[in-house]
Amino acid sequence: MGLTDSAGPGTAGRSGRTPYRPLDLAPPAEVTDRFRAAGWWRPETFLDDLYRTAARAPERPAIVADRAHLPAGRRRITVGYAQLATYVDRFAGALRALGVAPGDPVAYQLPNWWETVALTLACLRAGAVAVPVLPTVRSHGLHRILDGTRARICVVPDVWEGFAHAEALAELAERLPWLRHRVVLGDAAATGAVDFAAHFQHTAHERTEAGLRSRPRGGQADRPALLISVMGLRDAYTSVLHSPNTLYANVSTQSGPDGPGRREGEVFLSTLPLTSLASLIYTVCWPLAVGGTGVHQDVWDPGRCLDLIAETGVDQVYAEPAYLAELATAQRRRPRDAERLRLVLSGGRTSTPAPLAAELRAVFGVPVLSVWGAPEVGMGALSGDTPQGGDGVRPLRGLEVSAQNATSALEVRGPSVCLATWQHGAPAPRATWEHGDGWLDTGDVAAADLHGGIRVLARAGTRTGAIFMVPVSEVEDRLLAHPRVREAAVVAYTDPEHGELPCAVVVPTARDRPPGPAELREHLIALGTAEAFLPTRLEIVGALPRDDGGRLRRGALRSWLARLRPGAPRPAPDRPQPFVRADRTEEPPQDAP
Repeated sequence: MGLTDSAGPGTAGRSGRTPYRPLDLAPPAEVTDRFRAAGWWRPETFLDDLYRTAARAPERPAIVADRAHLPAGRRRITVGYAQLATYVDRFAGALRALGVAPGDPVAYQLPNWWETVALTLACLRAGAVAVPVLPTVRSHGLHRILDGTRARICVVPDVWEGFAHAEALAELAERLPWLRHRVVLGDAAATGAVDFAAHFQHTAHERTEAGLRSRPRGGQADRPALLISVMGLRDAYTSVLHSPNTLYANVSTQSGPDGPGRREGEVFLSTLPLTSLASLIYTVCWPLAVGGTGVHQDVWDPGRCLDLIAETGVDQVYAEPAYLAELATAQRRRPRDAERLRLVLSGGRTSTPAPLAAELRAVFGVPVLSVWGAPEVGMGALSGDTPQGGDGVRPLRGLEVSAQNATSALEVRGPSVCLATWQHGAPAPRATWEHGDGWLDTGDVAAADLHGGIRVLARAGTRTGAIFMVPVSEVEDRLLAHPRVREAAVVAYTDPEHGELPCAVVVPTARDRPPGPAELREHLIALGTAEAFLPTRLEIVGALPRDDGGRLRRGALRSWLARLRPGAPRPAPDRPQPFVRADRTEEPPQDAP
């Protein structure tokens, strides 16, 4: 059944387009059989986990959400398993009532709210493909994601953290031929959108024909369910497609007593955006698989986060190094009794600085494991709880890696690897198991260590930043628009406290009058650059290293930055601040490796 073309609130109003669904793909039967026999995949999905726990323990908390902008007595919202199951059924019916058919992409750009969890699971129930979008993405990036994924519906808040998401989406709608409905959580009338509260929350779709049609169907565990967009590759966005089983493999391969494991009823918290792959796996999929609880905070505040950890009995925390550094500082200032906390996971695409890992062990008194992960594979590898931090990580069970003794591209194959990648603009995704026998290049560079693990040495190409992938080309172009900037490059550097951050390396038009950090910050913000994408460091140089063909040598810049340890930024008081100025008389070498 295709999407309806009926015009109405939040409808693009186009007609005559034949529904086109390139996302109907699955791995070969022999791959499915092999992974199921090993216990890494299963015929069920996370919906079965949800309904099973809802029947056995209906009042057990599935979600605890901290809402910073609600009145003090209403900030903490607890959703039980039975209540969540009802909302998932209802939201799935709401999607079907809007014409969403199996295989249709449904985008949403929502904060860390319980509605985000329910909508993600409702997409699975309706057979749709969830397309989560990070909250920091602005109009240009949102347009690229919606256009590239061909999303039929997009759900946004009216305004969040000062940005008018509903207005931005309304302005984009006429340039998105696939988009059929705009849905707004908040003031929907102002932009003529579908009202989320009225249509999704307060209409009992689970009792209607649309709701009955959205009942779970068999065979969905191996089909595409999640589409994650990766930004920053010279504005050529790529999406990766995951199934319930590739997500489940992050959980099923964790059976060791010292890692995250699969302990019944545990409570999980992540400081990352709920629309990131890491947070979806760790605070939605994992809790459902073990009948546990996911804890969410919509506005980052390290003190309130520590209160949540203590008061909700959090067992495990997963965060980027930058957030963990803030938690450690806040805990030292005012210790909380986090008696149930047993594990801290740190990382993403970057390793955890050894001094930070040691501080976390001292402050919280629990093991600290470094994680290497990527959009293509989820949580790919874990370190042991050693003083060396995240220098060496071991792949999860079932995940094969191709890194050799010499530095090489990191290729992966296994049950958690995505079903396909989709270069935006390509007519269809590229199925992982139809090309290269299941091997997928993550774009990272790694080397094997002496203990059967890997050391991730460099990140994928120009994808700078950890969870918030910085759109490098876009930031560079905007820097070049400044009248006192002749050349500009944005490259990654590793901060000892906060992990991987973006650095702007600028050649000024006049060397005696270089632009300052505050000036460039205001310039980028005025052009619509999101706060999360602002470089946190500025280097003024006389020239950028280039090869014989004139191409920028980013590796040379990264090597040069790594040697400038005396100029490493020290954010004050707790958070990395955009642009720490560090003028240099030394030039980046033209012949650096």
